[in-house]
Amino acid sequence: MFRAALTALAVAMLMPFAAQADDRNDGSLSPDFEGQVAYFGNYTGKTSVTADQRRRDQGPCPYQDQRCYQQIVGGGVKVVLSFDGEHVTGFYYSVGGFEGPNGLREGTLIGRRTSVGCELYEADGTMWQATTCGSKGFQGQIVSVRGIPKQSEVSFSTVGMFMRDTGWISKLGEEEARRDRRINWLSQKIDGVGAAESRFRAAVELDSYSRHFRGIDMGRVSEPVQSGKRKKNREWYLDSSYTRQDGSTGNIRGVMFNDRLRCLSWDDEACGPIHPPADFPKPRLDDDGGWLSRSPAPIVVGSEPPRPQPRPRGSGERY
Repeated sequence: MFRAALTALAVAMLMPFAAQADDRNDGSLSPDFEGQVAYFGNYTGKTSVTADQRRRDQGPCPYQDQRCYQQIVGGGVKVVLSFDGEHVTGFYYSVGGFEGPNGLREGTLIGRRTSVGCELYEADGTMWQATTCGSKGFQGQIVSVRGIPKQSEVSFSTVGMFMRDTGWISKLGEEEARRDRRINWLSQKIDGVGAAESRFRAAVELDSYSRHFRGIDMGRVSEPVQSGKRKKNREWYLDSSYTRQDGSTGNIRGVMFNDRLRCLSWDDEACGPIHPPADFPKPRLDDDGGWLSRSPAPIVVGSEPPRPQPRPRGSGERY
């Protein structure tokens, strides 16, 4: 019964991290948000370019700074932004509409989040000043710096189509590193000096990582009680009880020999050695459907069947 529920439980244990993908009602992102958001919408406005030096005398250029070819532009645009706290990078891709020399076409953006949105820049200094820069939308104005060949007065309005929170992956990586350090310390503890009772508790915690990747909460394990007399070259026992997550009580017995642990028994299981720890589940990124790719439109892909999770020993519950 316990083993059958293991895969579902392992996935459920990771869900609180996945739920951190900011789903605030107002669409704002937390200050430390790490992840990507894909937007789709439109742009509209006017642009002008500087006349070619050789063609200035061939026709009038009625605009300031020898600017010609002012045109109304507009069309669809896809924007993908990557957030790392206040730092933002990304790209845009014109999907349809005016894609000539005056249109948006495609480009790269880099900048920061502000108190009211985002300020992002292209390589030539053109600024995307967004008053909305969250999970639900990316809206604002495209303003060119004076002196560059192409001048833009364009507004854009997009809605959030897909969001991927990668901050929880970093948190899981940190948790796995802490777990590995703890396991190494426990391995040294049970082979080192010290009271038999402390080595027994270290052995219980170490073996619990073979039963669930997060191990046992030692606050739920009672101090060991000795059974039998300690005599040289004779077995004796240490017993502890523990409280399961559902409130029920289990028992752990360690068979000791000359103050060293010979084997460990959980509940009604046979007494055995300390087992290797279970694999820490690797996070899987959800399918973005092509939204995060540098392409003009989403790519629809079929869903893959779920991969089996590691199957550690024991009940599959965290004790």
